[in-house]
Amino acid sequence: MTIETTLSLAAGELNLQRFPVRRKEMLQAWDSADQLALELCSEEPVAKRVLVLNDSFGAVSCGLAQMWPDAQITLWSDSYLAAQALGYNLDLNQLPSVEFIDAVATPLGPFDLVVMRLPKSNSLLRDQVARLLPLLQDGTKVVIPTMIKHLDTSLYELLTRLLGPLTASRAKKKARLLFAKPESLANKMARVKPVMNSWQYKDIKLSHYSGVYGRKHLDEGSEFFLQNWPKGDYQRIVDLGCGNGVLSIQAAKTWPQAEVLGVDESFMAVASATINAQQNTVANNCQFQVGNCLAELADTSADLVLCNPPFHQQRVVGDHLAMAMFADAARVLDEQGELWVVGNRHLGYHAKLKRWFKQVDQQGKHAKFVVLRCRK
Repeated sequence: MTIETTLSLAAGELNLQRFPVRRKEMLQAWDSADQLALELCSEEPVAKRVLVLNDSFGAVSCGLAQMWPDAQITLWSDSYLAAQALGYNLDLNQLPSVEFIDAVATPLGPFDLVVMRLPKSNSLLRDQVARLLPLLQDGTKVVIPTMIKHLDTSLYELLTRLLGPLTASRAKKKARLLFAKPESLANKMARVKPVMNSWQYKDIKLSHYSGVYGRKHLDEGSEFFLQNWPKGDYQRIVDLGCGNGVLSIQAAKTWPQAEVLGVDESFMAVASATINAQQNTVANNCQFQVGNCLAELADTSADLVLCNPPFHQQRVVGDHLAMAMFADAARVLDEQGELWVVGNRHLGYHAKLKRWFKQVDQQGKHAKFVVLRCRK
């Protein structure tokens, strides 16, 4: 099966790649909603300042940069991979630069056009809209491209509560555009800083920005992992896909002599984990960074990798991110190192991990999850 990588637009063609780039990519870097938004913009007057939200692989941002080379375009997203994809696709098409703002920060307005792809998390959507409102001015156009299958009644009602009355385009290739009326936005209450929630898990205090998974309670996978915790003497520990940092914090408490590094592709996750390490007094030996898996880490630089991998990238379900995590873990671990993984039983990680690890042992199981210990 051949995946199309060329998007044809009124302003020309774009070569677009998903990120991380894979040799046998099975998915496009854009969808019909991206294309519909760019077709609309090609018929509109040139916008001088444009804000794009949650553009997963830079398709909308690159299309606008090609269409309006003199416009000031900003992409606002919580995804490090989105930032990397944006840079990669801008270079690939020799386009002008686009500013990237991570979701913890707030862009500087005003903007006269907003193109908002909807995040999977409704809490992040509420947070972003609240901080978006003061960035708008009279006459600002707010365009929301969406695939019809993602727009259910509850989401439409939420958008209406946040943005006021909406109008919609005709459906095309299973996508449509929603439009917010600028005059309905002017009197909305707005915030500048992202919202944060806090709660307690046993002796660990956890605080979360809106885009972080498990925002109000510990997710079942992490809790089961903590109940089936590694035993051994580890010095260089990596928490891959660290989320709120709970596994990193527990590792720092269990092995206070060790160096613990948490890595995640979410800016909000890394910011939350950093705060959590500080408020749980393990910041001295517990650090966090955004990254594409463990691309920045040297070979054989760790003796324990902890991993609670995601099984989706944005709205696309699949195990390709988990497989990339496992491959990087195998590279980063030394010869005696161990990868500990928690995952849903139905995902079959036990068999898949044998591609990189000779020894894969089950350490704990219940109806939904397994914890696996892997050695090279």
